[in-house]
Amino acid sequence: MDLPFEVLVYIFKYLPKSDRKAASETCTSWYQAANAHCFLKNKVVVFYKSTFTDDISLLEMFENSSTIYYNYLFNEVELSSKTLGFWDRMGDNILSLTLKNCDICEKVFASIIQKCMNLEMLTIQSCKELFMSGRLLEGKTEGLLTESLENLKVLSLSGNQYLTDALLNRFVTAAPALEELDLSGCSLQFHLGLVKRFYPAGTDINLNPSESVLTFYFVQQIIASKAKNIKKLLFSNTLIDGTALKSLSETPDMQLECLEAHSCDQLTNTGFLALTNHQTSLRELDISLCSRVTDQSLVHICKNLVNLEYLNIQRCRAVTDLGIVELHKLKKLKSLNISQCELITKEGLSKGICAEENNLLEELDIHSLNLDHTGLVMILEKLPKLRSLDISYCFNAATDTSIQVIFKNQVFLETLKMSHCDKVSDAGFTGMGKVESAGESDGPIMSNYDDINTPQRINLGSRAEEEIVRDAKRKRDVMKMCEKLSLDSFTGFSLARLQNLKVLDMSGCNRITDVSLRYAFNFKELTVLNLSRCQQITHEGIEHLVENCPSIEHFNLVDCYNLKDEAVNSIVKGLHRLQTLELKGCNQLTDKTLESVKLHCKKLKFLDVQGCRNMSPELACSIGSLPTLHTVLMTKPGPYVTDGVKNRTPGTKFLPALMRKFRLH
Repeated sequence: MDLPFEVLVYIFKYLPKSDRKAASETCTSWYQAANAHCFLKNKVVVFYKSTFTDDISLLEMFENSSTIYYNYLFNEVELSSKTLGFWDRMGDNILSLTLKNCDICEKVFASIIQKCMNLEMLTIQSCKELFMSGRLLEGKTEGLLTESLENLKVLSLSGNQYLTDALLNRFVTAAPALEELDLSGCSLQFHLGLVKRFYPAGTDINLNPSESVLTFYFVQQIIASKAKNIKKLLFSNTLIDGTALKSLSETPDMQLECLEAHSCDQLTNTGFLALTNHQTSLRELDISLCSRVTDQSLVHICKNLVNLEYLNIQRCRAVTDLGIVELHKLKKLKSLNISQCELITKEGLSKGICAEENNLLEELDIHSLNLDHTGLVMILEKLPKLRSLDISYCFNAATDTSIQVIFKNQVFLETLKMSHCDKVSDAGFTGMGKVESAGESDGPIMSNYDDINTPQRINLGSRAEEEIVRDAKRKRDVMKMCEKLSLDSFTGFSLARLQNLKVLDMSGCNRITDVSLRYAFNFKELTVLNLSRCQQITHEGIEHLVENCPSIEHFNLVDCYNLKDEAVNSIVKGLHRLQTLELKGCNQLTDKTLESVKLHCKKLKFLDVQGCRNMSPELACSIGSLPTLHTVLMTKPGPYVTDGVKNRTPGTKFLPALMRKFRLH
């Protein structure tokens, strides 16, 4: 008996996106439920490196589909006049349109915009040819264009070096409801000398915007004219300075909710003081990689921006404990990034975010901080509701003992990143310490193999050889303990306790072996896994991993040089949702790997086989015939050496449409 449509939709609301997508392939009724309006409004149709020259193009497939999609993204594609039929039929339904690195001329773009009458979000990123002439939309800011952009709320023109005041004016004039403006990475000019040159005294800036430069002076006038609507501004990777930020913050009637200004080295305390005094409604602030941000700025932020929910001060290296202690004043903070701030210590954090138990903070990024394991344990005990945690490159903080606290307290984690935490071993991931005997007290006992008392012997080997011996002993002892699990022996806290994990990054954790993959990995919702440079894992561990983590879509195994063809064969057979597979530097892989990929990967989009010297470049190229595959990274072929003689025979010729997919390195 089939469930009613409404019941199916209700059930699907509890499924993750990847599960819902897989369920939609089961039958017609499930497909329809998975494409109900409540799901479709967040779905994006992505065309990446696609061509529209076939008799039945990809665009025609969506034209003839019974499902109507509202959001489209075109990345590295050519949009010509041949595609205008698609916009004639589908334009009224499109709410969000994104063009990235696209080859499109002014005439075609103008036609497309005039057909999309209900646009709410428009993104044009790094399409330099579109802006190069400066004539885009000239004479079209009235009539149909104004009707098309009447509902536009989000305008992003990031990364366009040829954007000018005149071009920006044509877009903004036609968008009366604009709420968000993104000019990140544009050549925004702040020097007053340029303003005087292009706008002499008495010039009406609104009637004669410059067709040569993009000036902050003009942008500020645009923002001031729409101050009551503007809620979000993005000026990342520009030369905005403290004076400009101060002037912007003092715009009458403007109440910003979000400001992104990362990688803006000219920003100073003067600008942040004005920002915090005038824009007290801010909920999101990103000032990462701003080298002039100091404790004074952070003090004003924590004092005045009491509604702040997201704060990013990554690599603001002048920030010390004096500023960090003020973080306890942000009572609504949900996401915090203080990574790469080298002067922050445990003492500052203890008086800041760890001053009391915090049940509101959900995302924390502290990678590359100078903490010891006691500092990390303090953070983990005070923040029990974390959904995302990044402790990468915390070399001294992440140990077998401290990650046990993660597995014990952070049971809601969905994202865990611990790249290059090379002190963590199988003992920590599995929760196993030394073998317990009767009479020992309950509790996890984490072994410190480096401190085991052994008889003094004359050492004739190197330190590296000693480490290899210790790793082998550690692996053997943990394996013995894991095998005793069936006897209900006491264990610590395993990684498998984090059942909500969707993203896991363990790259560079070179002490983990197949033992961890076998006994600590059991995640039904895990979609992204990074095991790059985990050089002790083999196909035996991969087989158990694939069996227990069937939802993986993005798998990184770069420089895992102990992997053989059997491992990749298990991956491509068992991971039916696999979209990205990175095998760079896995130099034991052969053509059998490519044959397995070609035979079993039905959804693969990205493949990296650089440095796999036992693979045939010709076979690697032929794998591009997979319909979903859009990018293959491979090592440039030849010349080959045969009997000591270089063979410079040219490789096989391939169709240009196929070679688009490859990047030779």
